[in-house]
Amino acid sequence: MGEPDDRPDHDGDGQEKPDADHPDGSPGAGGAAAEPPDAAPTDLSLQDYASDLRKRVFEVYARNLWPLLLVSGLPVVPLVLLAQISVVLPAREGAYLNGVLQSTAETLGTPSLVVLGTVLVLAVLVGPIPLGGSVLLGGGALLGRRITVRDAWRGALRRYFTTLTWALMLFGLVVVALAVSLWLILLGWPLPLIGVVVLPPLLYLLTPLSVMLPAALLEGHGPLRGLAAAWRVGRERRWPHLLFVAASYGVTVLFNTVLPRSLSRWAELPEDGLLTVALTATSATLVAPLALLLLCAPVVYSGTNSVGLRPTDDLDLSRVDRQLSAIAPGTAAPASDVPQEGSEAPRRGRGRRWITMTALVVALFAPPLVGPVTVAANPFGLAEMTASPSETVAGYGSPVSIGVTDGAALIGRAHHNGLEFTSCDPDCTVELQHDTWDEGKGFSVEGGQPLRTQWMEFEHATGAVKERRAPHPESGLYLYACDQASACGDDTDPVFLRPFGGRMAAPASAVAPMPGGGVVVASYVRHDDRLAPDEVVDGDTGGLRVHVCEDTGCAGPRVLDVPPELIEDGFDLDRAHLDVSGTPEGGFAVAAMDLSFGALSLVTCADADCAEPEVTELVGDRFRLKNESRQGLKAGARVEYRSDGAPVVAYRDALTGQAHLVDCHDAVCSEFTDTAVTGPSWARPVPGLAVDSLDRPHLLTTDMEENRLVLLSCVDRGCEETVSRGLVGFEDEPVVTALAFDPHDRPHMAWVGHSAETAFGGPLTELLYLGCAEPYCGSEPLTP
Repeated sequence: MGEPDDRPDHDGDGQEKPDADHPDGSPGAGGAAAEPPDAAPTDLSLQDYASDLRKRVFEVYARNLWPLLLVSGLPVVPLVLLAQISVVLPAREGAYLNGVLQSTAETLGTPSLVVLGTVLVLAVLVGPIPLGGSVLLGGGALLGRRITVRDAWRGALRRYFTTLTWALMLFGLVVVALAVSLWLILLGWPLPLIGVVVLPPLLYLLTPLSVMLPAALLEGHGPLRGLAAAWRVGRERRWPHLLFVAASYGVTVLFNTVLPRSLSRWAELPEDGLLTVALTATSATLVAPLALLLLCAPVVYSGTNSVGLRPTDDLDLSRVDRQLSAIAPGTAAPASDVPQEGSEAPRRGRGRRWITMTALVVALFAPPLVGPVTVAANPFGLAEMTASPSETVAGYGSPVSIGVTDGAALIGRAHHNGLEFTSCDPDCTVELQHDTWDEGKGFSVEGGQPLRTQWMEFEHATGAVKERRAPHPESGLYLYACDQASACGDDTDPVFLRPFGGRMAAPASAVAPMPGGGVVVASYVRHDDRLAPDEVVDGDTGGLRVHVCEDTGCAGPRVLDVPPELIEDGFDLDRAHLDVSGTPEGGFAVAAMDLSFGALSLVTCADADCAEPEVTELVGDRFRLKNESRQGLKAGARVEYRSDGAPVVAYRDALTGQAHLVDCHDAVCSEFTDTAVTGPSWARPVPGLAVDSLDRPHLLTTDMEENRLVLLSCVDRGCEETVSRGLVGFEDEPVVTALAFDPHDRPHMAWVGHSAETAFGGPLTELLYLGCAEPYCGSEPLTP
């Protein structure tokens, strides 16, 4: 659209207009209009047909990809490198699960906020240069004018504030749309209706605002006149403009968001893995010029189906010629500053060119990989673990036992409606799922030997209700000793250990192998308080009892009764409040927690000649009133032996939620040291306990402040000093943990978390197996 010679352009830049190539004022190719004093240049042309324009976009993309990459990529290389700091910072805390970082570092910590804030400010300041330069170079190429990379940057600097204002206006429009959507969500509107209300006006305003950038930069306008020019050229072309703008943003979203999620879902690549980041960053870099060309395409389009279109509605090619000539005096410049193949440069110049090309390719594509490569190198020495989840099961409690044989882990778990055995090497496979509603289940997989105990209560087949529920001679405690986990169901013949002729209440049991092939079983039961006194039959009066067997056949076991007042009713019927361990000399230790008052006692026998067990109260009553909650008290204890025959106990304090370690000074724990190794916690999962080859205890527990799993290693025997190794984070309520060491002191861990609620209101729990590749997960507790 021509202007008098003495009139400045829209931003006040008075320029001498070049002589017209067509004195008669005829429009250039493509239909651009101009008044006689300002004829359109012959090398600039518009496209009358959308199909031709689409073809033109891809032709320009293929021929000018390299200069477009240089224009858009080189200015942001320092920003991309700076942003890699935020990629590396999360690698300070956490662990590597199956080679992928699982960070437990604070996402919005001060260092991360500082880095992100700095990158954001610099991106706002630097962004107009590559963005404006790409639009000038790409838009000029679509029109038929090729300019150099330096000239594109020079033109972007001239219109710096126009591009910056456009970016801020675009950001403001998106913020307003999100604010309106959030407001409607708070009002309770359904999402489909919100989309119908918000999307049409958003797209209607977004289209001319997006076209504003190429219109303003190519015609040489400021922000407001550029918006007016975008509105002018799109007056009768709203639909084609909308399609090109949608394609531009769609391509960007496709390769920056959809691609990585598709790789994660369909190719099963880690979301933040090195290969995923490499593919996403490379494709996004290559597609960015195409998105910018699609954004420039609407101003190059001159066709329409409207009969009311005026020539002045097209892009003013005369103004475009003046703008491009002002930033590139030699308009016949090549598309980049790199010598073309047809140049007559010396051979040594060609060698320098290849060196330059290689350096530029590295500068464009390598920076996004700096952070992921650094993270993959584990710069902060985090634990490297294999991880494998198991199936989700229902149940309020999930006692867990883990054993290691030849580097493979076997995990036993009891829950509300059964038990299961899972082998992990390192991928987990469920060997057995045994459904049973019987309560008081106990199990052990120590040394790869599956053992389980189960209280079973039978009814008579005939008679009235009261007669059918009369004491049954087969009711009681059964021991299952299995050759392999998959055969540890009802097919295995059990050993009838403890007949019980009354109605059972609060049954519990625990079992463990003894060195030398023996088995030790601890069990507890009491008569149902609802029975009348005359309904209690003679025989077993209930209470805590220990069976010590010389072999798994358990013929003629040594039976030791423990004072019945030691343990009261544990209301969390699935949570084992008994744990047992044996010694080569035939001794044993039973950790018995009273879940009614929070007391903990240790029942011990030093050797096979023990006629009466020793009972040591480790923790007195923690509650003044009896715990009557049917949801149960999430607490418990574990016991292990050192090589010198002295037991060590880990327990969760029922009142404060602190994890404690009890170091017994002799085999019967006549003297001991109780040390709190964690702070208070609202959750009370039973800690995992294991003793390494140097007799140092280790606990697998939770850090509820950071919501992460922690391996706590004692530096000395009494655990006066500990080394903490943060492992994985969690969001669900922790239920229980289990820990075992292999002969190389590599930890193998099982973690159970409360993940959801069933349709009937019961909880769901999920098991996760973790195995460290290095001893002590790479953090050996060293004696000072």
